[in-house]
Amino acid sequence: IWESETPQNCTSPPVIKNGVLLGPLLPSYKNGSSVEYGCQRYHFLDGPSTVYCKQGNWTERPTCLDPCILNVTDMNSNNIELKWRQEEFVFLHGDLIEFECKRGYKFPHTTMPSPGRTQCDRGRLKYPKCILQEKGGMK
Repeated sequence: IWESETPQNCTSPPVIKNGVLLGPLLPSYKNGSSVEYGCQRYHFLDGPSTVYCKQGNWTERPTCLDPCILNVTDMNSNNIELKWRQEEFVFLHGDLIEFECKRGYKFPHTTMPSPGRTQCDRGRLKYPKCILQEKGGMK
């Protein structure tokens, strides 16, 4: 059995899209050593942040999930606005976002408990839609 040969070193760790290698940065890595990953601002780290050198290969690496960036055009065409005032229009993966209808609009009759709530999913957002409120009695 040749398994007990010298342990294999690893070359530089894999680059992760929107990820940041926090270190250590070395020319080569001994078997069993590890590196730490983080994500660029607003990106959500999914998976292990520590990756190990195992016989010349790196173990499972994390991914950095895209944030959701609110699109004002989409919000306007759905007649919605953010329920809570905030400076940033960027939400992390998994964040809940609360919308409300613009004045004169309402959510269509729905059984959902909070029709204005949506969740950021890997950079994608389903915007709720509001419809024009009918004026009471005046048809």
